[in-house]
Amino acid sequence: MTEDEYLFVYGTLLSEYGNIESHEWINKFAEPMGKAMMEGKMYMVDYYPGIVPCQSGEKYFVKGELYKLKEPEKLFSLLDKYEEYNPMDPAHSEYVRKKATIFLKTNKQEYNAWVYYFNQSVEDLEFMPKGDFINEYHK
Repeated sequence: MTEDEYLFVYGTLLSEYGNIESHEWINKFAEPMGKAMMEGKMYMVDYYPGIVPCQSGEKYFVKGELYKLKEPEKLFSLLDKYEEYNPMDPAHSEYVRKKATIFLKTNKQEYNAWVYYFNQSVEDLEFMPKGDFINEYHK
């Protein structure tokens, strides 16, 4: 038996963002587990956010949703393109997909889930200290 795979989303992939094609992919290849959060720093990249890991001593959190994946390979083949992540050339990708510890709000349980981290400089980007894309910036 293989270990379950999970995905944490925090920006335009959130179900509350609106009905876009990527949500159809998530609904087809994953099942929602609920609101979740992870440690990280959120920045506005354009009309969408990106997150980066916290530096030593920092404590910021990103709010999002956790999904249990039914068909990870199929979903990632679509989402990697959407997130401009090339597994064969991560250095030149806008985002990279890595595992992170996610906390599900309903039961406070920890999950090891895939997350798309922003892979470019955040120096000139607006920092979003609350880490809440929908409620802070998408009204």
